[in-house]
Amino acid sequence: TEVQAPTPTETEQQASEGTQQVAMLAAPEKSRSGLFDGRFFSGLAAALGLVLLGNLGTIQLIFQHLQKLVVDYETFASRDVWMIERLGWALQGIYKSIIGQASGIPMDQWYWNPSRVMPPGDSAITEFPLFTFLYSDLHAHMIALPLTVLALAWALSTLFARGLNPLRWLATLAFGGLVLGALRPTNTWDLPTYLVFALLVTGYAVFRYIDVGEDRRFGLPPVLQRLLLALAAMAALAGFTVLFYQPYAQWFGLGYSEIKIWENEKTPIWSYWTQWGLFLFVLIFWMSWETRQWLAQTPLSALSKLRPYRLLVEIAVVFSITLVLGAVFYANAPVAWFSLPLAIWALLLILRPGMSDAKRMVLFMVGTALVVTLAVDVVALAGDRMNTVFKFYVQGWVLFAISAAAALGWTLSELDQWNPGWRRFWTVGMFLLAGSAFLFTLTATSAKINDRMTPGVPLTLDSMEYMAYARYWDVQDMDLSQDYRAIRWMQNNIKGSPVIVEGAPAGVQYTWFSRFSIYTGLPTVVGWQHHQEQQRVLMPHGSVAWRGVEVQNFYNAARVDTALEFLEKYDVRYIVIGQVERNHYTPEGLLKFEMQDGRMWRTVYRDADTVIYEVIQ
Repeated sequence: TEVQAPTPTETEQQASEGTQQVAMLAAPEKSRSGLFDGRFFSGLAAALGLVLLGNLGTIQLIFQHLQKLVVDYETFASRDVWMIERLGWALQGIYKSIIGQASGIPMDQWYWNPSRVMPPGDSAITEFPLFTFLYSDLHAHMIALPLTVLALAWALSTLFARGLNPLRWLATLAFGGLVLGALRPTNTWDLPTYLVFALLVTGYAVFRYIDVGEDRRFGLPPVLQRLLLALAAMAALAGFTVLFYQPYAQWFGLGYSEIKIWENEKTPIWSYWTQWGLFLFVLIFWMSWETRQWLAQTPLSALSKLRPYRLLVEIAVVFSITLVLGAVFYANAPVAWFSLPLAIWALLLILRPGMSDAKRMVLFMVGTALVVTLAVDVVALAGDRMNTVFKFYVQGWVLFAISAAAALGWTLSELDQWNPGWRRFWTVGMFLLAGSAFLFTLTATSAKINDRMTPGVPLTLDSMEYMAYARYWDVQDMDLSQDYRAIRWMQNNIKGSPVIVEGAPAGVQYTWFSRFSIYTGLPTVVGWQHHQEQQRVLMPHGSVAWRGVEVQNFYNAARVDTALEFLEKYDVRYIVIGQVERNHYTPEGLLKFEMQDGRMWRTVYRDADTVIYEVIQ
C-alpha cells in the first residue's frame, strides 16, 4: 500500500546518526577545545547535509524557467544549444519578468523539479533525503536511510577499535552482519555498496591493527598471519550478513537479476554538478589542501625512493589514463572526465604516509561515491536507468554528505593558513553554494506545505484528514468525504484481516482506485497493477493483470453465480460499492448487489452513494 505520512522520527534518526559519525571522524584530529570545536561544526554540517539541504536544482529550475519564457519547449529541450545562447534566453526571460510579461513557476515544480535534474528525455530520478522526507512517501529507500548511516558508523567504529579480544571481534562482526543484512529486506539496492565498503574497511582494520606478535605460528610470518585473519574477518562478516536473513532470502523473488551496459541517455556534467556541486566544492578544496601539505612535507630526495618502482608507476599512470579514456569514449560517459580522475586522486591521498585513519575513511567514502555515481552511466539493472540512478544517487548523497562534512571541519581548522585570495574565493563560493542548496529547503518546503488537494484542510498530522474536505474528478466529480467516512468505519469496526474487493481495473494505477485497502491495510484482490507486478516478479506473466480483469467482470456481470464464484475463489468478506465503482462499472452489474442484499450479502454500511456489503458465510 501507499501511505503519505510525516516522518520526523526517520529524519531525526538520520541527522543524529550522521552528526555522531562525523564527530567520531573529527575526534582524532586536532581541533579547538570546548563545545563549539571542529567536531561540533562537522557534526552540524553532517546533519544539514543529510536531511536539511537540497541540491542546486532550484537554481536550475529558475534558470530553465527563464529560458522557457522566451523559446518553445522543443527548442529549449534541444541538446545542441550552447550555454552562451541559453544565458541569452535567460536574460531575456529576466527582462520579461521585470516588465510583467512572464508567468510564475508552478507551485509543484519548486519541490518536484530539483529531484529530476537530468535533461529533458532522461527519466532518471535524482532524489535526495530532504526531498524524500518532504514528499513523505514511505518507500524502501526512506526506511533504509538510517540503516545506511548506521552501517557506515559501524564500519567507522570497527576501524577505530583497538585491542579487541577474539570474542569481542566475533560479537562486533555479528552486529555488523545484523546491520548490513537488514538492508537486504529493507532496500536490497543498498546491500552491495555498503557490504563491499564494510568488508574492505574491516579487512584493513584487522590487517593493520590486530596484534599477532613476532612469532611464526604454523610456520607463517606475522604479515601473512594478519592477512589471513583479515580475510577470515571479512568472510565472517559476509557470512553473518547472509545467515541472519537467510529465511527472507529463501522466499524472496529478485526482480532485477541482470546487469546490462547502458547505451542511451548519459549524465551531462552540468547535471552532475547540479546534484553534487556543494559537496564536490568542499571536497576538492580539502583534497587540494591535503595534497599541498603532502608535497610541502616531501623533499625531492624522497622521490629517489620510487626509482626501483618506476615501471610500476608508469604502468599505473597508463592504466589510469586508459581507464578515463575508456569510460569517456567506450561507455560514452562525459562525467568520467571529472569523476574518475577525482577518484584516482582520492586513492593516491589514501596512500599518503602518515595520513590518519579518519581522513583515509573519508577519502574512501569519496572514492566510493564517485565510482557509484559514475557507474550508473555505464550499467543499469535490467535496462532500468530510472531506478538505477535513483537508488545509487541516494547512496552517493549519504557518502558525499558525511565525507564533505568531515572535510569542512578540517578545512575550517586550517583556513587561516591559506593564501588570502584563495581564502576569500573559498568563502564566497561556500556561501553561494550553501545558500543555493538552502534555497531548496525554503522554497520546496513552503511549496509542499501549500500545494494541497484542498486548501481549507486544517493543519494536522492525520494524513487522511484531507479526504473529509476534498473533491476528485474521475469520469465525474466525486465527494471524497464519503470514502473518508466509509474508511473510518472499516478501521473502527472490521476485526482481523478479511479480504475486501473494490474497484481496481487492469492496467490502472496512480489514481483513486484501491483506496480502501491503501488506507486500512486490509488485503484486497488486486491493487495498483504496476506496484503489484514489481512485488510478484516470480508469478506467471499477466497474472496480476488478470486479477484486474476478474474484478471488472465481478462488478459488471449481471449473473449472481459469476459473482459468487469470484467471492469464493478469493475468500472475499466485504464488497465496496462507492462513487469509483459507480463511475467505472455498469449499472446492470451493480444492480445485483441491491437485488441480493440480505441473501448472498448484507448491508453493513450505507452513506449516500457508498455501500459496504458483508458476504454471508
